[in-house]
Amino acid sequence: MKYMDTRNFDHRLLVRFSLSFLFLILTFSAHAQYFGQNKMRYKKLDFKVYETPHFDLYYYLKNDSLIKNIAKESEVWYELHQQVFRDTFTNKNPLIIYNNHPDFQQTTAIQGTIGVGTGGVTEGFKNRVVMPIMQINSQTRHVLGHEMVHAFQYHSLIEGDSTQLENIANLPLWMVEGMAEYLSIGKKDAFTAMWMRDAYLNKDIPSLRDLTESNKYFPYRYGQAFWSYIGSTYGDTVIVPLFKATAKYGYQMAIQQVFGYNETTLSNLWKTAIENTYKPLLTDTAQVPIGKIIIDKNNAGNTNVSPAVSPDGKYVAFLSEKDLLSIDLYLAEAETGKIIRKLTSRISNSHIDEFSYIESAGTFSPDSRKFAYSVFSGGRNKLLITDVTNGKTLFLEGMGDVAEFSNIAWAPDGNSVVFSGLKEGQSDLYQYMFQNKELKQLTNDAYSEYHPAFSHSGKLLVYSTDRGSFSRDDKTADISFNLSIMDMASNETRDLGVFPLANNLNPQFSGDDSQIYFLSNRDGFRNMYRYTIATNSTEQLTDYFTGISGITEYSPALSVSANDDIIYSYYRSQTYTIYNAKANDFQAKAVNNEDVDFAAAMIPPFQTYGVDVINTNLRNFNNFSRIDTSLINHIPYTPKFKLDYLASSGMGVSVGSRYGSGLASGVQGIFSDILGRNQIFAGLSINGEIYDFGGQVAYINQSSRLNWGGAVSHIPFISGLVSYSIDPNSTASPTGVAYLDNYDIIRTFQEQVEGFVAYPFSRTTRLEAGAAFSHYSYRIDRYTNYYAADESGYPLYFIGGNRHKLSSEEAKDTYNSSFDSFTIQQLNTAFVGDNSVFGVAAPLDGYRYRLGVEQYFGDYNFRGYTVDLRKYHRMKHVTLAARAYTYMRVGKDDDKLYPLFLGYPYLIRGYESASFYNDRTGAASNFNYNQLTGTRIAVANFEARIPFTGPERLSLVKSSMLFSDLNIFFDMGLAWSEGDKIAFKSQPDLLETIADPNNPNNFIAIYERVPAMSAGVSLRINMFGYFVIEPYYAIPFQRKDVKFGTFGINFAPGW
Repeated sequence: MKYMDTRNFDHRLLVRFSLSFLFLILTFSAHAQYFGQNKMRYKKLDFKVYETPHFDLYYYLKNDSLIKNIAKESEVWYELHQQVFRDTFTNKNPLIIYNNHPDFQQTTAIQGTIGVGTGGVTEGFKNRVVMPIMQINSQTRHVLGHEMVHAFQYHSLIEGDSTQLENIANLPLWMVEGMAEYLSIGKKDAFTAMWMRDAYLNKDIPSLRDLTESNKYFPYRYGQAFWSYIGSTYGDTVIVPLFKATAKYGYQMAIQQVFGYNETTLSNLWKTAIENTYKPLLTDTAQVPIGKIIIDKNNAGNTNVSPAVSPDGKYVAFLSEKDLLSIDLYLAEAETGKIIRKLTSRISNSHIDEFSYIESAGTFSPDSRKFAYSVFSGGRNKLLITDVTNGKTLFLEGMGDVAEFSNIAWAPDGNSVVFSGLKEGQSDLYQYMFQNKELKQLTNDAYSEYHPAFSHSGKLLVYSTDRGSFSRDDKTADISFNLSIMDMASNETRDLGVFPLANNLNPQFSGDDSQIYFLSNRDGFRNMYRYTIATNSTEQLTDYFTGISGITEYSPALSVSANDDIIYSYYRSQTYTIYNAKANDFQAKAVNNEDVDFAAAMIPPFQTYGVDVINTNLRNFNNFSRIDTSLINHIPYTPKFKLDYLASSGMGVSVGSRYGSGLASGVQGIFSDILGRNQIFAGLSINGEIYDFGGQVAYINQSSRLNWGGAVSHIPFISGLVSYSIDPNSTASPTGVAYLDNYDIIRTFQEQVEGFVAYPFSRTTRLEAGAAFSHYSYRIDRYTNYYAADESGYPLYFIGGNRHKLSSEEAKDTYNSSFDSFTIQQLNTAFVGDNSVFGVAAPLDGYRYRLGVEQYFGDYNFRGYTVDLRKYHRMKHVTLAARAYTYMRVGKDDDKLYPLFLGYPYLIRGYESASFYNDRTGAASNFNYNQLTGTRIAVANFEARIPFTGPERLSLVKSSMLFSDLNIFFDMGLAWSEGDKIAFKSQPDLLETIADPNNPNNFIAIYERVPAMSAGVSLRINMFGYFVIEPYYAIPFQRKDVKFGTFGINFAPGW
């Protein structure tokens, strides 16, 4: 018989290396990510469990009375929501409570990053409610009620007769989150009402389609307004039927089914209700705020919040997303708004995990030369002080046992700061002394104290407190804030009797300390007021249709200098603009301290026509009986390890094929304990015959800062080869000549045991290490098809076929290579850093690096070195990106593996076309395919990345559907092996010609190794979050087989 030539390199090693590499890529996240920022766990928390009639409450809080009060309120919320859902929890629902937000950010119960703005999370697999105790009582109550709604939503879908958890995909986010807001707040909400008035004022009331398809409209606020309209117009009893119908059929069909008309009609009815409600309230359509604009979208961002003016009135510090990719702290001239500098940034300061920007503001030192604010760092809040003149960090310290604090006030003598802090679930005022580093607790009670501010004499401290709500024994779910003054010498306090039941926040002393400026929603709007201490009288200074506000109702939005410069943030057109005004610019109007009217705080329509279950219950929240303490019992903590998720890839069966029957199917599962500290990932699959059955089980332990785990797997990899032969003396062929087609199915079986650890030093850096033991074996099945052939051997017709397993000897004879089994062990370690900020398809700011070493030993012995350095510099409309990357194999067996290939488009673009692959002779150029292979590669890439389509302020072209980056690139790479001569020139010179050791009749030309370079343009497109595709046009400078350039495509996010 005569066989066609086969490739003469070691097939065993090729299959082993390439498929092992593929396996490493596909291995589940048991392996640390190549890049990626860390979710930190700075301490191991000792959770205990309280059992109530409907909940298992997991906690570690030492304040037992507070945690029992949360347990009681959870039962109240259960009763309220149960009246709406008409659903009963037969199993106790998990409720996991963290002491503060920094601890909550480290939770293992929820995968992924927890941001500063996340108040709580309810996940669907175990229906766990996970939340922190908030800094103010009203927020803790609200978040608990909000997340309980999600628990009922998930429960109703999972237990529904025709729904399951996957039906959540049919529910728009505004419907899910808006429902949680409405059921936990109701229709009396001055903050959401302000947003709706803004929509009306700007003629920007969205349709339901707009809410669903656009990210312009915040789903919490607009969703709450929608459900308020539904409940007020049709009755609260229609809410759950609409929710369930939407889960089954989508919101458009559900609206038609429930109301009898389409979503366009319902949108118009809702819009009309908003217009009819607010038209009589809008007396001044001009709405010109008092003062002058100093910070807006023209010189900063759309969200310019938490303004703090220096005592001399010269500077203003504020938080803004001016650079689009993150919230940063800026310094500007208070008079002109000219931005002086970025005081600090999470990108430039590695000690900052995040700013405390949602409901907090900083403070200037009395000499206006320093600025202090609260940041998240090292698993807690820390006080950071910056030099205003140069932005240098002067001080970064935690505040003792107070893990979370905000709203800092610097004492006029410069020796201390006061802030609102959370310790063991209790919010109090604290004073930190710089000289002796003493932390003094100023208040010690169950009430929330917020927004402290010193008088300019330093003798008094004014702040907001919810003491009045509890002393009045309010029945409503609302917990309102009144004003209080503390004498710093005696520590005595007195409440100011201003606007009972209203939220009176953000107090600031006037320059002469005789008056207090503050914000209040006492008439349903959000305006500025001035209280005169001596006369106990109050004046209204503004009458805005929208309001003075920050990101939330409790965010600071007002700051007053010693010269009575009044800096405030004004909300209009979904943006926050900072104004500067003098005290005498306002036209003061005297108002009665008892005058409150919340009609304008009601979300449209004002009139309620249907059955009002929700608002009636919320008005009588404290009338609902609390469960007896005897029903709150300690039970032992048990991990409750169980299945979280199970999915199948489907099934396919093939029968009747000449290659036999086949089966394709797979299943994946995730198991974890109740706190998510221990996780198991398992996958089983089959694709072909019984030999093609594979599986993997990985375990991860993330109960401490050190993440560790292991995995075991059996993975079959399939490759194939086609050959032919001619039998001139065949007795089976009628013609006497047979043509034989041979299809070899080569199976490589990998059995692997591995272990890994990862230790994060911070959010941005970590050390990884791992070890693996792998065994590889082979099976080769040959399918032979026989054809009758003519005298020349040309096949004429099929006459039969067979299949048999090749023995080791047959395989060696066929491929000139051994297919004996072998083992290999691996040790690896890497130091990883990632401070990058991702855009729509690639990083746009920050840096990434990875320094790694791998040692392979066993049947093959070599080392691998990785150096990968990446830097991204963001300018106004473009990011300049650079990468330096190298991977080298070093050791006695480094050249026995299939060589590394430089021409993949994620390394260098323009060197992967089929025509170039086929040009191995060097006829057109000395630079051919072989120049791109070796045991070592080095790459340098440079790009100018321009966000092309996507979000309005980020991209050149606004688009809500297509997110892409336009890139201009230059790539350069070099591949070589030990002993090669490297030359930096356009084309390599011939060094020598030697005999081929595998075929003495052939000769091998040895050339210099030169870099491959290309330049061009590409467009990275984010395909709806599933993957990134990058079509490109590259001009490869070393290729002579193309006259201009070459088109290609890459399937990877930008490096």
